[in-house]
Amino acid sequence: MARLLPDDFTPEELNIEIEEVFPNCTEVFYLPRSDELEEAGLDSEDTGKYKRKIAFFSGQDRFITIYPIFTLPTHPDYLKQKYDKINEINVELEFGSAPYSKEEVVESLQQLPAGFIKDIRYGLGLTKEFQAIISAVEEHTEHQCLVIGDEPTDDTGYECFHLNLDDYDEMRRACNRITDRARKVARITKAATTYNHIAYRLGVEQKPLPTDNDAISKMLRIKISDTDKQAAMSMITEDKTAVKQTDSITLTKLKNDIELVSLERLISAYEELLGKKTKEDTWQVLFNQNPFILSLAFGYPAIKISDQASVGGKKLSGGGDKITDYLIKNGVTNNLALIEIKKPSSALLNKTPYRGEVYCASTGLTGSVTQVLDQSYQLQQNIAAIKNNNRIYDIETYAVHCILVIGTMPTDDDKKNRLKFTGVTQRMYRSLLLMSCYSNYSSYMIS
Repeated sequence: MARLLPDDFTPEELNIEIEEVFPNCTEVFYLPRSDELEEAGLDSEDTGKYKRKIAFFSGQDRFITIYPIFTLPTHPDYLKQKYDKINEINVELEFGSAPYSKEEVVESLQQLPAGFIKDIRYGLGLTKEFQAIISAVEEHTEHQCLVIGDEPTDDTGYECFHLNLDDYDEMRRACNRITDRARKVARITKAATTYNHIAYRLGVEQKPLPTDNDAISKMLRIKISDTDKQAAMSMITEDKTAVKQTDSITLTKLKNDIELVSLERLISAYEELLGKKTKEDTWQVLFNQNPFILSLAFGYPAIKISDQASVGGKKLSGGGDKITDYLIKNGVTNNLALIEIKKPSSALLNKTPYRGEVYCASTGLTGSVTQVLDQSYQLQQNIAAIKNNNRIYDIETYAVHCILVIGTMPTDDDKKNRLKFTGVTQRMYRSLLLMSCYSNYSSYMIS
């Protein structure tokens, strides 16, 4: 808030000089007293050399320019500018004429917007509560001049950064809300802390901090930078002692919350990729970065063995013409499964019906089915060599599952029904969870 002038203060006590520059345009200078200069440790014999311009009033063009400086003698930057870059602030206002007396100067300054210091004795500019606005502007511009008015907020001005008055008010109100919440949280926290201190000494039950309080919950919604989030996660993982001492219910909830957040992020990434023209490699990267979704294709624990795996009898990481996108196994039975990834844009059915409303499977779909079935055959024929070459013996191929992820579900009911009963796919397998949520990117189990 702006400082209010005390009842015993009169404008004539201000240490200022007023000079007319043009008709209806005046400059105001701050002229410190000798005792103030002495208190600041400066030469008090010639006060004139410390004269500082502090305001400019243009009744003709209807704006006030202020030059924020420190006017407290005990401040280490006494008579220097307040901000790192911004040394003048122009505020567009509707006022009649420029001031020609100290009293008129005081009255004219009261027209500055809320959030401004309006008492020359404390140095003009924004109050401490809103100096974050100045800091934000300084981070976005190299200009030394700030204009607050009707123009849109931008940095295209020749000499000044323009800040729209509505944007200024919105930021100022946001600062006020955050300050109010912080003060309320501080009061609640101090009350609980002091109560619990005495309760501990008396051996009585302590009060838990009411974390569901509206003010506290809102404070916790303040955005945290990615760097801060990473630092917080590192602190948790490094402090293994604290994790061990955490009760199992809390750990389980934390695990579930992390999985939910991971799934939400995955859905968001999935939706974004669906809207783009992508290659098969792009989807393989998505699954590599989120391996837990492979388990969702089965409904039982799945362990990834390899991606881009050779199933032709060589090492899984070797080259060859029989390459499957993913080789995974059942975490319970060790039975292997193949996952083949195709593009979402791949057609599942022919564009024209074969007869009536009967649609045949597309060449891309039948070819992909044949491909993954051939991979299954090669895997079963070469399982012994694969085990020996890769020193992996806890894998089995007595019932290889083949999963084909291809295309998107058609919106036409006839095509959708025909797809369910096509002889090639035999039966539609339960889609990956995130995919079935959006009726997109189809996943099939091929018997």
